[in-house]
Amino acid sequence: MTPKQQERLIQNIVGSLSQARSDIQMRQLCYFFRADVNYGRPVAQGLGIVIDPSMIPTSAQPVRA
Repeated sequence: MTPKQQERLIQNIVGSLSQARSDIQMRQLCYFFRADVNYGRPVAQGLGIVIDPSMIPTSAQPVRA
């Protein structure tokens, strides 16, 4: 995806998740961070959720298909 497409995707996810309960937001954030830290971080920021950096594994790697 281009950077613009990635930005649009993040905006759409944040818009949808902002209407969800906090437990659902947190569960989805876990999935996003597991897929790619650089994917989860902007979603969390967009939702106004502060993620403690010490909880993010330093060895986190994107999932490869």
